[in-house]
Amino acid sequence: MREDCRCGEMMVVFLAGVAIGSAAGLLLAPHSGAYTRRQLQNLSEDVREGASHLADEAKEAVENVLQQGKRIVS
Repeated sequence: MREDCRCGEMMVVFLAGVAIGSAAGLLLAPHSGAYTRRQLQNLSEDVREGASHLADEAKEAVENVLQQGKRIVS
């Protein structure tokens, strides 16, 4: 095993940087808190809808591959 691998430490530092950057961005935002919360809510809804759409497409693709595999095997 490599003893010099510090992946865990690097991940903690990265996540701390993300948290600090996010907090600073929210504190220094030019809009009011209510407006920013609405924007974040709308963004989260858009992301949720997009993820749902991608999951549906992935499910269809897997079903198609399975059907093709069954045809090839039979």
